[in-house]
Amino acid sequence: MSFIQIILSADFIIATVIYGIAILIILLLSERIHNILDHGVLQWNWDHIAIPLLQVALMVLFIFIAYPVIFGIKDAPSIFLLLSSGKLRINNLINLLFILTLLFPLIPVIGNWRELILPLQGIVASMIVFSWLVHALQIEHINYWPGFDIIGYVILVAIVTHWLAVTVSQQIGHKFDEAFDVADSGSLFARCLIIFMQSPAILLVSRALGQQLH
Repeated sequence: MSFIQIILSADFIIATVIYGIAILIILLLSERIHNILDHGVLQWNWDHIAIPLLQVALMVLFIFIAYPVIFGIKDAPSIFLLLSSGKLRINNLINLLFILTLLFPLIPVIGNWRELILPLQGIVASMIVFSWLVHALQIEHINYWPGFDIIGYVILVAIVTHWLAVTVSQQIGHKFDEAFDVADSGSLFARCLIIFMQSPAILLVSRALGQQLH
């Protein structure tokens, strides 16, 4: 499947819409829950543990719903079969992505590029799910390293699309704020647009993995 076929596929569109709506709901409720907690420790746990964990869980859900077309293939064992083939696979996947999210700011040079977090979560999640698929198909000699050229494209696409999502969202949000007398709606639109805008960065790697199955 080509990039366009993947992006226009029903599974990918559904995954993107569900992710966007879920992120929007979380963002709308997060500040309210933060204020309800009314305790410094609880608020810190909510902001720095609960919210990132929810975002990681949504990324996992996105990959699961978009499977297997996210790898550029149509026919593959179901995601439920892959999950049932190993113990605590979904738990381990969520825990790994959560730790990765927490440690990302400590990575030299790129740790300050927050726009890379979402693509990195998606890429790592897709690699792990692909490893489950490879195991189920009993295929050997799979290369998980996409190459420096793909990595370069991923970084470029992630940065440009993140900037584009934020810019477009600010324009939409400004008009929305004026029309409905609300504030900072642009940041909400940005979070919803980012997964769609940055999805090509994830697809660069996942599709390259899937091509090895042909």
